[in-house]
Order: sequence, then structure tokens, then C-alpha cells
Amino acid sequence: MSKRLDWLDIGKGLGMLLVMLGHAAIPTPLKTYIYTFHMPLFFFLSGYLYNKDKFPNLKVFLKRRTKSLILPYIAFSLVAYLWFLLLNHLGLVNYDNNLLTPLLGSVIAERKTIWTVHTGALWFVACLFCTELLFYFISKIGRSKKIIGFFLLFISAIGCFYNKAVGQPLPWNLDIAMISVGFYGAGYFYKEFHKKLEWMNQFKIFILLMLINFVTGYLNFNYTGERVDFYNSSLGNIFLFYLSAFSGIGAFVILIKRIKKNKSLQYIGKNSFIYLAFHQKIVFFVFSLMIQKSVFNVETIADYPIVEGLLYTLITVIILVPAVYAINHYFPFMLGKTTRKSTSLNAY
Repeated sequence: MSKRLDWLDIGKGLGMLLVMLGHAAIPTPLKTYIYTFHMPLFFFLSGYLYNKDKFPNLKVFLKRRTKSLILPYIAFSLVAYLWFLLLNHLGLVNYDNNLLTPLLGSVIAERKTIWTVHTGALWFVACLFCTELLFYFISKIGRSKKIIGFFLLFISAIGCFYNKAVGQPLPWNLDIAMISVGFYGAGYFYKEFHKKLEWMNQFKIFILLMLINFVTGYLNFNYTGERVDFYNSSLGNIFLFYLSAFSGIGAFVILIKRIKKNKSLQYIGKNSFIYLAFHQKIVFFVFSLMIQKSVFNVETIADYPIVEGLLYTLITVIILVPAVYAINHYFPFMLGKTTRKSTSLNAY
């Protein structure tokens, strides 16, 4: 990835830390804040990388995205399934359905069901594919930025309506893709107009956007009683949801653009797929099991959830380094690669 896009890897790295921290047992106010924008942020950053010139037709799009998203999703889902079978054999999970169900569920990719009890955060990858497919059609239909913008609003409105009226997850998380395509498109437009928006890269704008994010996120949670959570089809008040999400994204982009260079964050960002796939259902599960079995004495730490959450996140970052190295060097096909390359989500 070129040097001018280092901030994207930093953004994905910091975003992935927020994802892992959000999946830990942290205080509700902090979890609520993180969830106001962390998943919209990933769709936004992915949209920034979209290059329509690389997809002259649907055949090329499907070929490229199958290689970079679908095949990795299937590969990591298979690993997650084998891990699930091991835990079931050891009696560490309770699953009363046919054991082939999760295997078939990897193909169905319908989150929050008996089909995908094993995949964890991998729902995002399936959703990202549908999001990109939606945006591909929108960008092909739209002959101008105004028309593209109209269709983004239209599809997002349909997604929000479905979320409120039905709320049932759809295969390949298409229901969330209809919402996330708006953030994906915003990232695409940001790339188109980023020079005109450079004036916003100011500390006072950062503070303003942070305040808007805090206030609207707080109001949304307290007004509706719902924490924003794509996985659980929870948005709360639609207006407050979008306001808190976009203000949070704006503040985050200003922040990561002011970080000149950070090798640790760039490393996590470039290997975000691996961290996404393994942290929740495997590493976090093992930590929790060790704590339950008193392998680790964390009675004092447990009194401070934020400390426990930070430790979970930090240890996960470190303990997955060998896995990152092994997959990059010996199993690059799991990432849709034939040689060792960057492994960030949506790498082009």
C-alpha cells in the first residue's frame, strides 16, 4: 500500500482494537460509545478504497471479490467450524442441533442463528461483500454523483425501514448491507472530495464532532434504550443513529490523519482479517475458560472491567502474531493471495 494511504491502515488498526475491546466485558457506557460508530467506520474506510475502474463489468467484480472476500470468508469459517466441533466434543459448548448445520450455515451466512453460532465477527465479511455488490450496481446505474447519492439514500432508507418493521437477519446479512452501503458510499465520496474537505482536519473540528457523537449517542441510548449494534439489528432512533455515526467517523478520520506513523497500528490494520476472524470465538473464549478454571487469578482485575477489557485486547494482539505470520507465509490462500502481501480487509 502506498505511503499516502498509511492513515487507512492506521485507521483499520485502531478500528480493530475498538472491535476487540467492544467484544470484551467492558463498562456499558464505553461499549455504547464504541458501537455508535466503529462498524460504520469500517464500511466507510472500505468505501474509500473502492475503485470502479477496476471493475469494468460484473464478471470482473465477482471474480475479484470472490477471491479477496468470499474465499477467505469460507476458509476462516471452516477453521471456526473445526474449532466449534472440538469445543462441542469436549463439552465446552451446548449445541442441540445437527452438527452439520453450522457447516451449511457458513454458506447461508445468516447471523444470529443456529446456522452461524461458530463464525462470530465473520458476519462482517459476508455483509461487506453484499455492501460492495450493492454499491457496484449503484455506481453502474448512477451516471452522476447526484444519482449515486440518491440511490444510496434510497437503499439506506429501505434498509432502515426493514430493520424497524421486520428486523429479521437476511442471508449474507443483506439487511445490514442495505444500511451500511450508505457509509460505504460516504467513504467513496470522501475520496472524491477529500482535497476540498482538508479544511476540516483541525483540532477544533475534531472536538466539535466528538461532542456531537457523545451527545447524540447518549441521547439515542437513553431515549430508545437500545445500543447501536449491527449484529443484533439494533439502531435506536434512526436520525440520532446517523448523526452519531457520521460525527464519530469524522472525528476518527481527523484523529488518524494526525497520527503520522504507527507501525503497531499499521500492522494490525494490514492483518485485520486475521484479527477479526480469531479474536472473539477463539482467543477470547480461551481466556474466559482459563479464568473460569482459575488458571489465571484475576479476582482483583475483574473489579475493574475496563482494565480486564484492555488486557484481553492487548494480549490478543500479541498472541495472534504467530498466527498472522503463519498464515501470511504458509497459508496465503486463506486470504485469497498466492504470495505474501498486505492482508487488510478490502485490500486492493
